[in-house]
Amino acid sequence: MQTTIELPPPVEMTMPFSQVLGRRRSRREFSDQSLDLPLLSTLLWACAGQNGADGRRTAPSALDSREVECFVFDQKGVWSYCAETNALKLLAEGDHRSATTAGQDFVHSAPVTLIFAVNQAKTERISGGLAGAICQSVDVGVMVQNALLACSAMGLAAVPRAWFEPQTVLQALGLTSYDPQMAVTVGFPK
Repeated sequence: MQTTIELPPPVEMTMPFSQVLGRRRSRREFSDQSLDLPLLSTLLWACAGQNGADGRRTAPSALDSREVECFVFDQKGVWSYCAETNALKLLAEGDHRSATTAGQDFVHSAPVTLIFAVNQAKTERISGGLAGAICQSVDVGVMVQNALLACSAMGLAAVPRAWFEPQTVLQALGLTSYDPQMAVTVGFPK
């Protein structure tokens, strides 16, 4: 199996912003159609990508710590998104989408679930008490909202979720120093 997937450039989204907001809904029914790489690339770019040659990102982060990372769970495996190269790096082969839910059956019918996790090794600048925790939560929330708005603009169904077991997600990722905080399950509407 391919261990790195170079993603194509993001597709331009041209829907007026007022329409994007007007169409945004949480949807839990998905067709079995898979997401092609241009759509997945656009979705990942919107929530966690780079929007300029200077390395700036589409989502802000507290003190530019970039502590929130995005992971893709699909039928083929678990992937880490690398914004710098616009690529996916394989972390685990096989279908681990069930690791991203604690009993929500609709997750299994969706082709992709994104997991947003805080990399604890990158939190030194913003750690410390309530303020650090709030900054991390806001950074996750901004990325999740970017993902949801991109889905709306591209005609995809999506639902944000916090209903999963963090330890089960970490086992599927094969990582320990992360704090999975939110999921977004994505696919085509049924």
